[in-house]
Amino acid sequence: MKRITSLFIIFLTIISSCSKDEGSIGPSPIIPDHSWAPLNRTTSSIYLAAEDSIIIDTNSVELDFYRNTAYTCGFSGNYTFLVVEPINNPGAEAPLWVYLHGGGAGYFDENREYKIGVRPTDGAPRNPNQHNTEKTLERLRDDQLIYNTQTNTGQIENSTLTRRIMEGYRILIVSMSDHDLHSGMGTPYLNNPHGGEVNGLQANMAAIDYTVANYPTTHVFAHGTSAGSIGAFTLAYAYNLEGVKLNGIIMDSHLASYRTETLIGSLVGESGFVFPADFDIIEAVKKVGWIADRDRFPGIEYVINNGYDIPSLDIYGNLDPGCGGGLARIDEAHSVGLDNCDWVHEGFRQAVVSQPNSIHKVRVTTGFGHVPTNYASPANDFVDEFINEILATNPSNPFN
Repeated sequence: MKRITSLFIIFLTIISSCSKDEGSIGPSPIIPDHSWAPLNRTTSSIYLAAEDSIIIDTNSVELDFYRNTAYTCGFSGNYTFLVVEPINNPGAEAPLWVYLHGGGAGYFDENREYKIGVRPTDGAPRNPNQHNTEKTLERLRDDQLIYNTQTNTGQIENSTLTRRIMEGYRILIVSMSDHDLHSGMGTPYLNNPHGGEVNGLQANMAAIDYTVANYPTTHVFAHGTSAGSIGAFTLAYAYNLEGVKLNGIIMDSHLASYRTETLIGSLVGESGFVFPADFDIIEAVKKVGWIADRDRFPGIEYVINNGYDIPSLDIYGNLDPGCGGGLARIDEAHSVGLDNCDWVHEGFRQAVVSQPNSIHKVRVTTGFGHVPTNYASPANDFVDEFINEILATNPSNPFN
């Protein structure tokens, strides 16, 4: 199995403000508050900054690297994105696969000290600069595209990204440069000595808007891993509010569920868990925007139960330390006979099961850990089944 080094991201904590049993999954009486104008994003400041190409299994793949000067990163630089052209066929009409990478989350406390989790592989502190500065062409190419399509020995990795590339998809790799779960909506970057705003969602939507306007595009899917799993849902939900329905999303290894806060509160600081004792989950989500405001958005289970119709696949590995896999069960999980990871995803699962012929899916990759779609695992077959079911319905193209 490929050694996965990406951080087991803090996932978004959303919980209803009304009193309820932590294990219940009934719809909250809170009505999501979407009293916001369409996101004030812009594509007018996007420009082609560099071009490159790589070889994947003797096939040529051209890369276009863009910078959007409208959005600055948490510490320095601007938001960027990478367009990976269809294999051996640049410029062709193709479906678009938007990839939102992981990388944890962090925040400045009231003393302007940056708080962040640790690397699950060796317990070393995560570098705050990694996802608060501009992503260069090399970082998006090497750390995301190549890393997730090649094994450690340089062989082709049988991952979800590899499969889409070989099928002729155009790949869009976006940045996370405010360490905000790809979900920032232009709100202030709290306590940041550099000042500025948190713009992950706005920058991602601008990158997609630009790509579909400048490259011939058919279907559009979003695939998020770890932090990007939250970001994929935020992205699809925000577009849906504007009347644009992505064809489907894959959420690999984290879920925008209120159960998350309970899990973190129980395991924070425990040996083997990814968040140290001084990490405050509530402070971490304050900088994100309404998607993390428990009084305005009651969680993914609520929207699934109330008509959200963007096909959504929730994938996780039962040994993922990011959801307490392999650790002692928290009380809420133990009381219903579930492991920690199963319990975190159970609310979503029950919401899906309650719908006859639901368009949403939950799949567990037994015996695997974090982000199993990024390496050879059964998760990639689950993704194939999911998108093939969607395409069999002959869905419309979202941006036509």
